[in-house]
Amino acid sequence: MSEPGIHLFIGFRGVRLEEELKYLIREYRPGGIVLFKRNIEGREQLKTLVSSAQALAMEELKRPLFFAIDQEGGSVQRLFPHFRSIPSARSLAEQGREAVAEWAATCAADLREIGIQINFAPVLDIVAEGKEHFMETRSFGSIPATVSDLGTIWIETLQANGISATAKHFPGLGLAELDPHHFTPVIAVDKGDDFHLHLIPFRSAIRAGVNCMMTSHAVYRAVDNLHPATLSHEISHRWLRERLGFGGVLFGDDMDMAAISENYSPEETAFLGLSCSMDFFLLCQKSESIEPMHRAVADQLERNQSLQRFHCATIQRLEMLRLFHFAE
Repeated sequence: MSEPGIHLFIGFRGVRLEEELKYLIREYRPGGIVLFKRNIEGREQLKTLVSSAQALAMEELKRPLFFAIDQEGGSVQRLFPHFRSIPSARSLAEQGREAVAEWAATCAADLREIGIQINFAPVLDIVAEGKEHFMETRSFGSIPATVSDLGTIWIETLQANGISATAKHFPGLGLAELDPHHFTPVIAVDKGDDFHLHLIPFRSAIRAGVNCMMTSHAVYRAVDNLHPATLSHEISHRWLRERLGFGGVLFGDDMDMAAISENYSPEETAFLGLSCSMDFFLLCQKSESIEPMHRAVADQLERNQSLQRFHCATIQRLEMLRLFHFAE
């Protein structure tokens, strides 16, 4: 029997296990919950929130939830000021490999204390030096070998300390001129050297055994002129799964971003996402988008038998991730 909610990774508003979150867990049976600053008032409050939600999940769903957070450092760290502030990726790149390892271990310790399993980091986008870019400080830099090396250290350190890393934003946002939160970036890179150059850090992440990957909402015109990477079978399945051999858990970036929500219906998003072997649809900002997306995933799984093999593969990948985090 299909369990459509397992594909949903949802956000909510609140700082305690109150009626909204209880309803979301019971009604939609999500695979996981993503936390933001709006959910955090302090260390003990956050630990209580996570543990109480997990207790409810075990009672109602008979399985644990995955909890995730964006704790990259710099401008993107949801735990600050209640936990230690992590330097940005660009700052860590200037400090060197030992600093990356030290701060990744610090980050893992904080997440483990809270009960969070997945960090949506590191950013592996290659961004040119001196170029005003919306990803500039979030990137380890402009040199593929450096981004690969420091990204691998971040991944291996997190995962050695019990936290799943997430390499993002496949296949690279470094050439995007528009922020997908507000627009759909179109990247005119060809399938030659430029495209392969931006894949280098992601290849390294896969070799390092990264548990999770997150796709970009940009359109890569030479590879798929119709759909952003998140909803592209050519990019997310044929390139990432088949050619690069990624067998871990695949997140699509937030479906509430304009690049997806303003261009695709929930039904289209569900069909295309499942077809390109996406495991989790992130629904971070708009609680009203959860019900339509849940219904769309359920309908697609019921109507399209061809999607069942992708759903079954997701179940297997999530079980492997569950064993990594929850095996006794």
